[in-house]
Amino acid sequence: MKILHLNSYYISSTIYKHFLYHIDRESIFNEVYIPVNSENMINKNRGIESDRINYIYSRCFGKLDRIIFHLKNYRIEKDLYKKVDFKDVGIVHAHSLFVNGYLALKLKRKLGLDYMVAVRATDVKVFFKKMIMLRKLGVDIMKNAKYIIFISPYYKDNVIKEYIPLEYRQEIKEKSIVIPNGIDKYWFENINMKTREFKDKKINLIYAGRLEKVKNIDMIVNVVEELIKRGYDIKLDMIGKGKEENKIKKLSEGKFKNIINLYDYMPKEELIKFYRKNDIFIMPSKRETFGLVYIEAITQGLPVIYTKNEGIYGYFEEGQVGYGVDCKNVHDIADKVEEIYNRKIWDMKKFEEKIKIEFNWENIVEEYIKYYKSF
Repeated sequence: MKILHLNSYYISSTIYKHFLYHIDRESIFNEVYIPVNSENMINKNRGIESDRINYIYSRCFGKLDRIIFHLKNYRIEKDLYKKVDFKDVGIVHAHSLFVNGYLALKLKRKLGLDYMVAVRATDVKVFFKKMIMLRKLGVDIMKNAKYIIFISPYYKDNVIKEYIPLEYRQEIKEKSIVIPNGIDKYWFENINMKTREFKDKKINLIYAGRLEKVKNIDMIVNVVEELIKRGYDIKLDMIGKGKEENKIKKLSEGKFKNIINLYDYMPKEELIKFYRKNDIFIMPSKRETFGLVYIEAITQGLPVIYTKNEGIYGYFEEGQVGYGVDCKNVHDIADKVEEIYNRKIWDMKKFEEKIKIEFNWENIVEEYIKYYKSF
């Protein structure tokens, strides 16, 4: 079985490296095409070396090309035919709808190759929502796919309801499946879903991830300020790097000294210590495809604050492992933190098996292989 992976997002996340590690099987050969716009991106996040995996990093478009969808994809498509050996390719796996799915659709029409396509947050929040002239293309890509992979139940329901014409909804729904991302096995080997107990108006919050506007960093600071006004003794550990780093550093050294503590990225062996010493994980992102850090935090018994209709929303009932919030409403987020506190005791041990089964890469890859074999 030879699979051609079309993945323009490969360099932006280590998720795909983990995916390829677990799908490296004797009977499967993976051709991974990774178009980039800079030489600095070549070999970024490169995964394991294997005779069954061929990484094709290709600088085939420029930064300005990104502005014009069809120009960028024309350049990528032209390069694709030069760089990829299509002999024996039986499956095309497009890892996003609009960029990679567009290429998959072209390959199907030119070479007759069937494909499966994933729908990411960017596909929904940027392409479908804002680029109205491309919606018909998105629907065409989905109609011609053998399978459509959604990262969460909410995204599946939302896309079909909001963007698929009524006459195609049943057809699209029947071939749509939900498969989450997995977390590193380290978190399962060190799972510690201990009981959290809240008292004395003390709450220790933790954020871990990129320090960027899309992660709603300013709002997290506003929530800290609001909870202090409500009489809580708040501490916030922020772990990560990014464009908002200097702003957070100034706050941690000034107005929020001894309240906000800023730390650089750290290995998981150190990060786990921070999860275990804090009380609540908070990340009310403006846009979140999945958010592996939520699941990592849950494995350490932390209730989580996440955004409604984003990331892990829909995998758990509200109140089971935390709460979904309106990411634009400081009072709603602060209220949900208070709800967690007011329960006094949080015991998520009963969800341990669900976490181990649903977010384990071994199980996730087996699910993908099941669909690959049906091509």
